[in-house]
Amino acid sequence: MIRDFGGLHRAADKANEPVSHVSFLEASAYAKWAGKRLPTEAEWEKAATLSLSSDAKQTFPWGESEPDETRGNLFENGLWAVAPIGAFPHGQNANGCQQMIGDVWEWTTSDYTPYPGFKSDFDEYNDKWFVGQKVLRGGSFATPRSHIRATYRNFSIRMSVG
Repeated sequence: MIRDFGGLHRAADKANEPVSHVSFLEASAYAKWAGKRLPTEAEWEKAATLSLSSDAKQTFPWGESEPDETRGNLFENGLWAVAPIGAFPHGQNANGCQQMIGDVWEWTTSDYTPYPGFKSDFDEYNDKWFVGQKVLRGGSFATPRSHIRATYRNFSIRMSVG
């Protein structure tokens, strides 16, 4: 049985959903077991922004159109849970990667550090976040459309995320 925001579910009922509630270490171990690895932040962003037709960077995996209920599972959809894989075909990238925006934050192997040249007037606040965190990308079902873009980055304090 699996417990989530919607209550208890049989594991078989969750087989077609993105994996959620796993730590960075669990995600990394699974990828290694499967003969793969998690992407770096730069690799994730390239996959989410590269237009194969023009070889240029785009704002979202699907292009320049703003997010809507057909492109990703974001806050305004009101689902408050992950959606089945393939539920947002209009949101896939040119390589067919599904649901890179919305549903669950996606782990990368990159450390959450400031970008080169980043300068803040609030060092006592920012410095504590740039230690021991991994970068998350893609947003979740709780991320508002107005905040999301393929370059949006986040981090997790506990190194686990839903």
